[in-house]
Amino acid sequence: MNPPAITYFALIAPTCVALFGLALLTCWYVQRRQPQAVFLLWLSGSFVSLATALALQSLMSNAQLGQFALATACLYLMGCWSLAQGMSLRLRGKGVSVSSGLLIASVTLAVLFYYSQFENDLLLRIQSLAFAMALMQALALPAFLQLKPAQDWVESLVRWTYGFSVGYALFRPLAVSLLPVNELQELTRSGYWAFSQVVALVFAMLFTVGLLACSVRDMVTNLRDERNRDPLTRLLNRRAFMEASESLLADRRLAPWALVAVDIDHFKRINDNWGHAAGDQVLVQLGQLLPQQVRDKDLVARFGGEEFILLLNRVQMSEAHAIVDRMRAQMSAHEFEHLPERIRMTASFGIVAVRSAEELAEALCQADVLLYAAKRAGRDCVQAAMTVARPVDDEYAAIETVANTALSA
Repeated sequence: MNPPAITYFALIAPTCVALFGLALLTCWYVQRRQPQAVFLLWLSGSFVSLATALALQSLMSNAQLGQFALATACLYLMGCWSLAQGMSLRLRGKGVSVSSGLLIASVTLAVLFYYSQFENDLLLRIQSLAFAMALMQALALPAFLQLKPAQDWVESLVRWTYGFSVGYALFRPLAVSLLPVNELQELTRSGYWAFSQVVALVFAMLFTVGLLACSVRDMVTNLRDERNRDPLTRLLNRRAFMEASESLLADRRLAPWALVAVDIDHFKRINDNWGHAAGDQVLVQLGQLLPQQVRDKDLVARFGGEEFILLLNRVQMSEAHAIVDRMRAQMSAHEFEHLPERIRMTASFGIVAVRSAEELAEALCQADVLLYAAKRAGRDCVQAAMTVARPVDDEYAAIETVANTALSA
């Protein structure tokens, strides 16, 4: 029987790995309402499964390693597959192949069964299992081929740590074949086993720290997004628009600016005749149409009810009028889902020039006045405070070409 001190020391690494797994489980619990957070559940299960297998083997003699080879191998393989599954879900939102995992596991368990029950060969069992674990982890590698550049060093740490783990797993079969005979006589008390535990602990620590940091960053991003976005249309809400406008209007390189107020005509009739669900769908689809007509740095927000606000940059009033009139035509021609085919939705628009952030509040009031002037003029029209002749900006011209093509089709 192993001395207690040695036994306790052998359990340090697997215990730490299991604790890291519980930390990931806690992180998943905090984010459980976010569907994309399910990858944390897989990674947590992976760490616990691998830690359990490592702990069990650390307490076994060579004879017991052969006796329980299939049981511990199942834990290792399940842990590696869960690790690949979690990583693939995180990187591309799609899991790894179940059939490939089952094939690798079936072949490996068959080999381990033969070399533990019929021909006791510890070296071949170690190499076979190590190679299978590497293949399991490599199932997530296709997700790496579709990756965009890492957002920050934390994301890079997670990716490089996983890549190192796969590389180390592929190297292990070769490393085991070079072990001297005395290292295999009592494997779980050998220098190789101690080194394997240290590597597993370092990998788990770096990987967990990176994942936790990424999860915290994602939670902050989600909270900020929930704070700044209208829950129905996912456009900026009033508060976020005002904050973003101050930053936009402070950059003189983006001058001149135009503020556009948009209000859906006869929107109450939609709710009264076809229900609030149909009205919500109109708002959602308009929230998709408006951003398609402007450039990336232009702001589009839902101010409440059926009213939307846009802040266009690097645009004179003449071209702003042309852009907004294109929006009006696009909306009038659009077939909104959940409404009868004969029903066409229109909107009224008010446009006013803005010269600075200090004028924004006044410009909003003027845009509202012009908006209601458009309502009084018969709706489905555009009212602007002023017009100045100037060729349309090239970027807007490209958008207009695409929009006109879509309308003519």
